[in-house]
Amino acid sequence: MQYMDFSLLLYIGMLAMGVLVGSRKSVRSRELPWLGRVQFVALIALIAVLGVEIGADDKVISSLGEIGLSALIITVFALAGSILCVSLVRRLLKLDREGRTAAQKRTNCEQEEGKL
Repeated sequence: MQYMDFSLLLYIGMLAMGVLVGSRKSVRSRELPWLGRVQFVALIALIAVLGVEIGADDKVISSLGEIGLSALIITVFALAGSILCVSLVRRLLKLDREGRTAAQKRTNCEQEEGKL
């Protein structure tokens, strides 16, 4: 088995393991306040490793001038398209900025009033 095949299987296996652990009722029922920080650190590490890989590739560095403008244009349009799609889906599903419906907001307000 080649390295590429093994790494793909490793990623899929880790994803499956995460889904299995995350789908357990005991995990879903409690708050995990540290999870956001762990995700942020993992994302930063992933971006750093990706940057090192790209920087170490001589072909990419030598053709940076040629692909730079194209990459910028693709990035800007991908970002704009993503923002547009999220806005449209939010309006379609009638969600606020935090992803809650009007009924969920009322439920949260009622729960807060009950605690007071």
